[in-house]
Amino acid sequence: MNLYSDKLTPFQENELQWLKQQVDRMQDDKYKTTEDNDTQKLNIERDLWVAREELDVFVRNLRKAGKKI
Repeated sequence: MNLYSDKLTPFQENELQWLKQQVDRMQDDKYKTTEDNDTQKLNIERDLWVAREELDVFVRNLRKAGKKI
């Protein structure tokens, strides 16, 4: 029996799903906003960048650990 599974744990699956939802929500916010407020647009773009980075780092680390995504 292999002690290290290539499958995601329930926690990892939930975290991956949550991170994907954050990216989706930020993308929706970015394309929904009609605000002329430059600060708000920059904040939304920054939040989207952060969400994408968090998802990317999480996925990279899972793959390094041999997980199949």
